[in-house]
Parts: sequence; structure tokens; C-alpha cells
Amino acid sequence: MKKQFFLYKLGIIPLITLCLNVNAQTIAFNANPNTPSSKEVVFDNTRDKELPNYIGNSRLSTKAVKNFSKAFKTSVNATWYETSDGFMAKFKKDDIETKVFYDPKGRWMGNVRNYQENNLPKEIRHRVKSTYYDYSIFWVQEVTVGDITAYLVKIEDKTSIKTIRIVEDEMEEYEAFEKSK
Repeated sequence: MKKQFFLYKLGIIPLITLCLNVNAQTIAFNANPNTPSSKEVVFDNTRDKELPNYIGNSRLSTKAVKNFSKAFKTSVNATWYETSDGFMAKFKKDDIETKVFYDPKGRWMGNVRNYQENNLPKEIRHRVKSTYYDYSIFWVQEVTVGDITAYLVKIEDKTSIKTIRIVEDEMEEYEAFEKSK
């Protein structure tokens, strides 16, 4: 039962991420905050500790910003988005794009990190390469919820593209597509 619940949860997080990417509306922080379409706030925590407390007409959770600042002290120019389930902070550092999700009360819900093979932990890379040795890794999505981290590793060879899902000690082929000839 616990395993089924986790697999269900693991399937929902990437789906939410895809939906959030499609539905996000953005406008620069320096734009008029009274504009109804304002949904983005850029916050550089290395310059000013005064935080904007709104995203357009909605309230940005100060607890979310405080938790974010503690957890990601070295992030610069984080962009905040209002989502249907709360808030998302997005930033890029060292070629790793990170999205951090918070509920409406500012409690952390999870992280999604996207990066290339060179940032993949060595033990995960080794597991994938030892099984799929003729494939090259071209993209990784790391999803963390609670204390569990799952990796969705995109690999390709001359004829196919596959997504390998790695959660704790389990590795499985999640998707497989044939390339057009």
C-alpha cells in the first residue's frame, strides 16, 4: 500500500509541474503591480531584504519567502509564481534549473530540478550507464517530496529515446519512444 501511494504521488508531481509550466503567467517586477495579469515577482536576496508581499492582486506568503531564503541562501534572482496550489519559486544556478513549491500557507511541498548529465549524482549515473551502456544521457529531472528523491533520466541512442525512473533502490523504464527514420 505504501509503495502504491508513493508511486501515485511520484506520478502526480511531474504532472503538476507540466501543468504549472503551461499555466504560468508572467510580467516583470518593475511593471505596474496593479495590473490584473501581474503574476511574477523577481527577488534577488543578495541585495534587498525588503520583500514584495504580493504577486499581482494576490498575497505572496512571507512564510514561503522566509523558508525559501533559509533553504536556498545562494540563489539569486528567484522568480515567484502563483499557482493553483500555492506558490512556486524558480531560479537557475550552475546550469541547474530549480523549482520550489509551497502551499498557500508557505509550507514546503517539494522541489523539481532539471539539469544535464554532468550534474547527475555519480551513483545514479553509474546505475543507468551500467544497464543502458549504448545510450547517452541528455536530460535529468530530479523530483523531491519529503525525504524521497526520484530521478527521471532521459537517454537516447540512434533509434530510441527512453525515460528511466529511479526511486530509492528501484530502477525502471518509464517511457520509450522510437525515433522517426
